[in-house]
Amino acid sequence: MGNLFSFLNYNKPGPGVDKDEPEKPRIILFFQIYIRRFWDLIKVNMLFIFFNIPALLLVYSLFGLSYNTLQRFLIEGGTLFSFIAFVGFSAMFLCVPVITTGPAQAGFTYVLRNFSRQEHAFILSDFKEHTGKNFKQAFLISIIDFVILIFLIVDIYVSIKSGMNSIIVALLVCFISLVLLLFLMMHLYIYPMLVTFNLSLKHIYKNALIFSIVKFFPNLVILFVCFMLSTILFLVLPVLAFVLFPLITVSTIGLITNFYAFPTLEKYMINRENSIDESNKEV
Repeated sequence: MGNLFSFLNYNKPGPGVDKDEPEKPRIILFFQIYIRRFWDLIKVNMLFIFFNIPALLLVYSLFGLSYNTLQRFLIEGGTLFSFIAFVGFSAMFLCVPVITTGPAQAGFTYVLRNFSRQEHAFILSDFKEHTGKNFKQAFLISIIDFVILIFLIVDIYVSIKSGMNSIIVALLVCFISLVLLLFLMMHLYIYPMLVTFNLSLKHIYKNALIFSIVKFFPNLVILFVCFMLSTILFLVLPVLAFVLFPLITVSTIGLITNFYAFPTLEKYMINRENSIDESNKEV
């Protein structure tokens, strides 16, 4: 394994960031990091794909089912609800890496979190270390996520097929879709919290839910960007999408979500914790 991934080692630290350098607009900073770390992102992407082959085979097969659903919708004609279900279903698997082997997601997130903070990361060793270090909690997260996702999908399907009044069905589907959307938003924060703080799963999910509500509209924008980078590309240029996915797509989305989420964690959790510690020292 070590020889196979020896090319992934990144043992020479970069030049770092000048503390006196004026703060740049976030969007410019993101693209600077992205360009500077482009080849590293490819390495991280390939490493993540390797450890997620079983899960990704499941995702591809499920996406194929949803893609067939869209084709039937376009060719045979379908209800608005079936189209909404398709979009939600596709976004669920491609916007944020949810159905993955959770431990690998933890290692993947740690490396990308460091990239987003312009901090050094040893790609292979840090990936392996934090995959193992967070194995138990990350695995439980993947199980919880899978159960919740299946439950929400079944709820949408049952609501559409229930034969109830169309207004009631519309309200039910809208409510479940909102829950699904919040659930996706939570995953912008779950794994960054997992690799940054020593928290119980209860507190990780609780904080993630709070952030998904408080930052609802910015979260929505980020999910939309990820959706455009993944699902839309699969629909418009499926061959190109299948080529890019194992090379750069997942790590690009991961860098976007970590770059976006960490300032919120820093503001409301890290800085607050530091201020409390300072207050206790003064007392």
